[in-house]
Amino acid sequence: MLKPYCLIVALLVSSMLIAAPQLHSNNSDKQSESAQQSHLHGTAQLTLALEGNALEISFESPAANIVGFEHKATDEKQIKVVKQAKQKLQAADLFSFSGSDCSLKKTEIDMSSVIEEGHQHNDREGHSEISANYRYECSTGEKLETVSVNLMSRFPAVKTLEVRWLTYRQQGATKLKAQSHLIRIR
Repeated sequence: MLKPYCLIVALLVSSMLIAAPQLHSNNSDKQSESAQQSHLHGTAQLTLALEGNALEISFESPAANIVGFEHKATDEKQIKVVKQAKQKLQAADLFSFSGSDCSLKKTEIDMSSVIEEGHQHNDREGHSEISANYRYECSTGEKLETVSVNLMSRFPAVKTLEVRWLTYRQQGATKLKAQSHLIRIR
């Protein structure tokens, strides 16, 4: 049986293969446009992988969508904003489920692009990302029908959430807006 991380990798690889023809343009304007689209303010990405009863959810967003800036926090006000955002990302009610009871087992939040977190990362100029990974254990994963996503109500700067999901039965993709926050996986 594959590990849930393998499913996420498989989903990401298949997404890259689908997008590959667009990336192999000799036109530098198109290449620049592709790079800008991968870091688009107002847009974030969510990937879900369900295998058995294990559900992995991965979230990635430009830092500006989450904290309002894309540099290391420089004063107490910015540090406070980052800490509040991290608390929101750690909230157990960011996702809710129908068809199966799922309980949060592990959360990993990476905000190192906007705040020092005890170990050094390569400081990049320009675009900064914030990511979060969630591991859930569902009582009956095969019966999981929908995932309700509450990220956009917590982070109003996220206007569009690009979602990709994968289960043992099927895979899919959708875009969520604030008024449509439900992912139907079955």
